[in-house]
Amino acid sequence: MKWTFEQKLAWAKSYMAGEFVPIPEGFSGSMKRWRDRVRRWAHVLSKYGERGLNPSRQTRSFPAEFKLAAVLRVLSGESAFSVAYSIGMSCNAGVLSWVKAYREKGVDGLESRPKGRKKHAEEEAQIPGVPRVGEAQAGELHADPRERLLKKLEGLGGVGGAKPRRKYEAILQTKKEFKEARLSDLIAVAGLPRSTYFYEAGRRDFDAKNADLIEKIRRIFDASRGRYGVRRVAAELRSLGIAANHKKVQRLMAKLGLSARRKTVHYNSYRGSVGKVADDLIIMEYVRKDGQVHHKSDFSCTGPNQKWTTDVSQFSFPWGKCFLSPIKDMYDGRIVAYDLSLRADMSQAKRMLEKAFSLGYDLSGLIFHSDQGWQYQQSWYVEQLKERGILQSMSRKGNCLDNCIMESFFGTMKNEMFYGHESEYGSFESFRKAVDEYIVWYNGTRIRYQKGTKKWMSPQACFEASSGGHPLSASL
Repeated sequence: MKWTFEQKLAWAKSYMAGEFVPIPEGFSGSMKRWRDRVRRWAHVLSKYGERGLNPSRQTRSFPAEFKLAAVLRVLSGESAFSVAYSIGMSCNAGVLSWVKAYREKGVDGLESRPKGRKKHAEEEAQIPGVPRVGEAQAGELHADPRERLLKKLEGLGGVGGAKPRRKYEAILQTKKEFKEARLSDLIAVAGLPRSTYFYEAGRRDFDAKNADLIEKIRRIFDASRGRYGVRRVAAELRSLGIAANHKKVQRLMAKLGLSARRKTVHYNSYRGSVGKVADDLIIMEYVRKDGQVHHKSDFSCTGPNQKWTTDVSQFSFPWGKCFLSPIKDMYDGRIVAYDLSLRADMSQAKRMLEKAFSLGYDLSGLIFHSDQGWQYQQSWYVEQLKERGILQSMSRKGNCLDNCIMESFFGTMKNEMFYGHESEYGSFESFRKAVDEYIVWYNGTRIRYQKGTKKWMSPQACFEASSGGHPLSASL
C-alpha cells in the first residue's frame, strides 16, 4: 500500500519524538515489519531531510554520469538504500534498475531513452543482426579496468567485504586482462593498502614447503586405489619415517580433494529357528553401580585362531546377485577363508569350512561366532565344528552388534572396491577376480591398528609376528 508524503513525515516525526506509532488500517504486515518501515523513514528524515521522503523526487531525470557514480558506489560495497537516500530517492528500486542496466549493457544502459513508441520508419530501417545505436557489444562490457575490478570484487563481497588475499588475486587477474592499466589505480580502486599488496605479492603459498609431503600423500592414496582415509595415510607416512600430524594430513588431503567413500549396507540371512541355536559365547555380563546386570561383547584375544567370525553379504549387479561368505580372525583381522557364489546355499558354507580346515591349524577350543543365519543352524554344520573341538557361538536375535567384527569388514570392502565401481564388473567372473585381488591386498598390504600389538600392521604381518612369538617386533 502506498502512503502519502504527509503521512510518512508525520509518522517519522512521531517516532523520532519517542511516541508510539500504531499500525494504520490497510497494512497487512506484522508489528515488527511496520516498526522497521517507520524506523527507515525516520532515518531518511534525520539524514536527508524531507526531500528523502518526497516521492516526487524520483520522477526527475538523472544524467548518465550521475547514474554511473551511483552504480559504482553500489558495486564498491555500499548499500543501494543508502545511495538512493543520499541522492534524494525514497526507494532503492531506481538505483537497482541502474545497476541491472549497467551489468547488461554497460555505460550505454544508463543513457536516458526518449519516451514513447519508436517511429515506424525507424523500425523498418533496423537491419537484422546489426546492433542498434547505443547498444554495447558483449566484448565492450566493462571495458574500463577499474569497472572490471569492481565487478570481480562484487562477487567476493565488495570492496569492504573481500579479504586482502582475494583483492590481491582480483588485481592480478584484472592486470592480466588489461596490461595497460596502472597498478596504482587498481590498488586504489580495490581499497587495498600498498604495503598489504606487496606483502601478499611476496608471500609464498602456505603449503609450498609441503610439496614433498603432498606428493607422498598422493602416492599412498593412489596405491590404495582411493581406499585409504586420513588415519591410514598418516600411519603409512610414519612407517616411512615421516613425522606428520594427522590433522595436517587431513588438511592436505582435503585441499587435494582426496577422501575415502563411506556407505554401509548388510545382508540378513536370518530365517527364524530352523535348527539348533547356539549360545552366545562372545557376550559377557557385568554389574553396574546401580546393581543392574548388563551385557557387552568381548572380542579380545591373546593370539590368532582363538576367535573366528563369519557371515554372508550380498552384492547386486545388473546381471544378478552374488554372495560372499568369509571367515575372519578377531585377533589380527585376517580373512582365513572365503567363498563367493551365485547362491547363498549350504554348499557355499561347506566349501568355506573345507578351505579353512585345509590350512592345518589346531582349532581345538576355538570360538566360532556367527549370527543366527539358517546355514549355521544345520546339523551338518554343527557336527563339523564339534568334530574339531570348535565351540559354536551365535549372536543374540536381532542384534547385529554381536557380530560387528564381520559387519565392519563387509562395510570396508564395499566402500573400497564395490560402491561406485559396479559398472566395472560386467560378469560374475570379473567380480570374482576383483574379490580375489582385494582379499589378497586386504590381508597382506592394507594396514589396520592392531590392538594386540598396539601398532599399525597388515593382518598377515600381525599373524606372522604373533606366530613367531614376537608380536611387537614387526610393525609399520
